[in-house]
Amino acid sequence: TNPFTTMEEILQDLEEMISHPYLFLHDSHSGVGIPILPAFGRKYHGRKKEVARFLEIPTRMEVSNRSVSSQSQFGNNSGKVEAIFVSGRGGSGKSHLVNKCGDFLSMQGWLVIGKKFERGLEHNAQGVVCSLFDEVVKILVMMRSGGDEQDTEYSENVAKILVDSFDASSLSSLFGYLPSIKSFLDGIAVKRTSFVESNLMHWQLVFLLTRFINALLRANRPIMLILDDLQWSDELTIELVLGDILEAVFDGKGGCNFLFAGVYRDDNMSNEHPLSAKLSNLRQSQCVHVTDIDLSSFTKRDVSEIIANELRLPSRVVSELGDIVHKKTSGHIFYAVELLNALVRDSTIYFSLKTRRFQWCWDKICSLKTSDSVAQFMVSTFSTLEPEVLQMLRLLSCFGLHTDVDVLDILDASCVAPFDGIRTPLQNLSDLGFIEVAGGLVRFTHDLIQQHVYESIELEQRRTFHIEIGLFLGWKVSTSRTSSDASSLEGAVGKMYISESKSQGSVITERSLLSIATDHINHAGPEFVEQSERKSFAIWNLEVGKELSARCDFGCALHYYEQGIAFVGNEVWVDECDTNGKYFCLDLYEGAAEAASAIRNDTKVKHYTNVIIRNVPLDNSLPAWITLISSLESNGRHLEILEKGIKLIQLLNIDIPPPPPSPTAVMESMATTTIAASQYDINLILSTNQSKTDRHQRNVLRLFDAITVAAYSVSSPYLPLLTFAMVRYSLKNHFHETESAFAFAGFGYFHVVFKQDYVRGKYWADVALGILKQKRAISATVRVEWLVHGHILMWFSPLKETSR
Repeated sequence: TNPFTTMEEILQDLEEMISHPYLFLHDSHSGVGIPILPAFGRKYHGRKKEVARFLEIPTRMEVSNRSVSSQSQFGNNSGKVEAIFVSGRGGSGKSHLVNKCGDFLSMQGWLVIGKKFERGLEHNAQGVVCSLFDEVVKILVMMRSGGDEQDTEYSENVAKILVDSFDASSLSSLFGYLPSIKSFLDGIAVKRTSFVESNLMHWQLVFLLTRFINALLRANRPIMLILDDLQWSDELTIELVLGDILEAVFDGKGGCNFLFAGVYRDDNMSNEHPLSAKLSNLRQSQCVHVTDIDLSSFTKRDVSEIIANELRLPSRVVSELGDIVHKKTSGHIFYAVELLNALVRDSTIYFSLKTRRFQWCWDKICSLKTSDSVAQFMVSTFSTLEPEVLQMLRLLSCFGLHTDVDVLDILDASCVAPFDGIRTPLQNLSDLGFIEVAGGLVRFTHDLIQQHVYESIELEQRRTFHIEIGLFLGWKVSTSRTSSDASSLEGAVGKMYISESKSQGSVITERSLLSIATDHINHAGPEFVEQSERKSFAIWNLEVGKELSARCDFGCALHYYEQGIAFVGNEVWVDECDTNGKYFCLDLYEGAAEAASAIRNDTKVKHYTNVIIRNVPLDNSLPAWITLISSLESNGRHLEILEKGIKLIQLLNIDIPPPPPSPTAVMESMATTTIAASQYDINLILSTNQSKTDRHQRNVLRLFDAITVAAYSVSSPYLPLLTFAMVRYSLKNHFHETESAFAFAGFGYFHVVFKQDYVRGKYWADVALGILKQKRAISATVRVEWLVHGHILMWFSPLKETSR
């Protein structure tokens, strides 16, 4: 049946016999009897023009690498970094297209790595970028022991370049962001460090990642980095990737071996979104050549081609079916695929033993009422599932796009899991094409499925899911620890990592079980939690925030600190009896202020530090003052720092003249300091330094240091007065940190400038260098050595010698 009606159909069949012969040949994979039912959406179809346009870019790059004359053939983009941005509405096949091209390039020897941002997890954007680069390192580790000679040579070459490009302290800092560096450079002593002040952390990350990518490109292997769903990233991460990293690749002359592919939904992005402005700037950039690929709806012919390929039938046979599916879905490919799969599941599309081919109930399809939106259609599809399968699907959607199988195994004994266990429903969902299970992870096959499942759950039931999941996982953490009170949720703050080595690149498995539990409690929200439990959950957020701060992921840490603050509320500040609660709340606000400073969110820094300053005594508010001053300094507000700082020092009962300072006051202060300092020699100063850190004294020194930097920036007459006061404070308390070293160096400098006493100047410079040998901090070290070698020791030996 399906006889030919026109000569065109005959010619079409003949053409397809040449281009797609498998449509007409026996399916040897199906065996005897009924073949395997088709699963639409698993294979790649259509978008041939878009694929060709995408692959034209790496082709141009390869030709350009071989021949300078290629500029006349492909256009004059030589030297620019290539960036491809694929856009379209949700479900238009963007990720599928980019991954298809990535697979092809991988077979051509490219190193292709991709990561995906997630809806609602914008705070974890920096973590996604770091995990992308960490995935590169993991691949390099596998290459080294994979048995392929070229891969092994490449991996070893990259290791040598990294060692040459980074000093020991930089490698240790890089380890904080890319933990796999330790296993890759197994012969190098690498450990986490935390010597950089929070307001400098972002620039440290920029420096490390840009140097890392340029080191990779020096190994002369083409690399493609893919970041999917850019619309769910944050402004700072967008600037890091599309600004700092791409510009660094251009400056490092590595553009010939680097391709960036960004994917975003244009229907989820307003003109005010930071990605919109950044893309506009990139298109005008002299460093980056941008190629935009916009995916529109599928045509009738595209839909017919998908059906023909899956049902192994000629196009003329399926053309009417393709037309009606296209009409009912408006060419939305995700919608079309899910509709076709639904038709297979309810046997509207079936295999006929009589005709030995797939057929369909035409009347049933024509009378089919489709929903007005993809969301409505997906909800109607889910309602046909068995109760336990639907429960499992809803449970999975509460975790986001993916979750770890080990976490689900833990939940198997909980009340939220299906009664007969998770394994059978998981297999059913996999067979239906909603999820895929691989590498220890359960993933939704498309984020639209997860989104529509989650949004179809009523709000109260959704919150109940999250509370039950969070409490059960939190209980598992508490019972896994040895504690005097194992049932206490407040004690459940351990870092119980699960299956960290089981799945490459999994975001979930790199997070503690406590943080997963905390996420679910946060999704429910404070208003859904009993008042008596809120402090416990605030403590969970505090501990996860501290863990993330230690790993330099300050954007994510800020999210947890703020969630903890939301659980606590403002009552704790006014409760005079709850002293412990005040200090616990102080930890949350200090963490939030530090994290906000690290990601340069000055508005939040001001808010959180001011709350602390209003609610706690001066001694306890000093860290907040330091964070606030650092934020003001990064914005060049030095006079405001001086005004606030001088008043603050006077409140600490430290002797410093009121404004405006006179030359006489400066010289009197120097004389007083010289008399006090004369009681100590260099050996006594260094030997009497306290072995234990006094928190208050350290904070005072840090405060002095921050105000002194501001005074230097505006050439304030308070600069020498602050220096002298800081020297007297250090000597009086026998407490010398790196900030003291800068003060002693300044004391020596003013001996040279004010008294032309070069000998005493060198003496105090030597004291400063002696303190540096005991205490190392990179920011203070640079300033001290600049002052000592550039302004004091230069008078005693040739400049060439002092610069060594």
